[in-house]
Amino acid sequence: MKKENTPLVLNSEFQEFTSDSEHVFSGELLQVYRDRAVLPDASIGTREWIKHPGACAIVALTDSGECLLIQQYRYPVRQLFWEVPAGKIDRGEDPLQTAKRELSEETGWSAEKWEYVGHFYPAIGYADEIIHIYLATHLIQGTQHTDADEFVGVYQLGFQEAMKMVYRGQINDAKTMASLMRVDEYLNQRARHQKD
Repeated sequence: MKKENTPLVLNSEFQEFTSDSEHVFSGELLQVYRDRAVLPDASIGTREWIKHPGACAIVALTDSGECLLIQQYRYPVRQLFWEVPAGKIDRGEDPLQTAKRELSEETGWSAEKWEYVGHFYPAIGYADEIIHIYLATHLIQGTQHTDADEFVGVYQLGFQEAMKMVYRGQINDAKTMASLMRVDEYLNQRARHQKD
């Protein structure tokens, strides 16, 4: 294996190219493909992957510094999880619209201030899903209006307590962990810049 001295540089010699693609399953949310890909050594490999419309995750902070978290049962793993509000991007919808809609639907709260924190890819080995992270502040409480098949509890926890739950393993949902950690660093950077 070749060892690089500059690990932050992506090396294009490892890129793969699609030879042909077969659409093997069409669901309400997900599309599944089986591709033949040309690998870096010119051999052909099989790549099964899921096409996803993308999603948004929202870290919503009250004026007193509490974070809105939800509890939701996730059927594939048969567990109840702590999560930040989140949801998929509907066709033709801007990610910020999605974030505003999902926060309102899942928690009943809305926000006057929205900041884009970044994005990440939660399942690069088998899906093209991208999740956009938003920080929502100056919150206004309203009424929860979830989808008919969605059952969600809403809670307020201190942001630092939520961060401790990540490190203690009490929050195990990847999007929630990533979103809280990215927002924590975002807020820390902003505080450092304000001191300078």
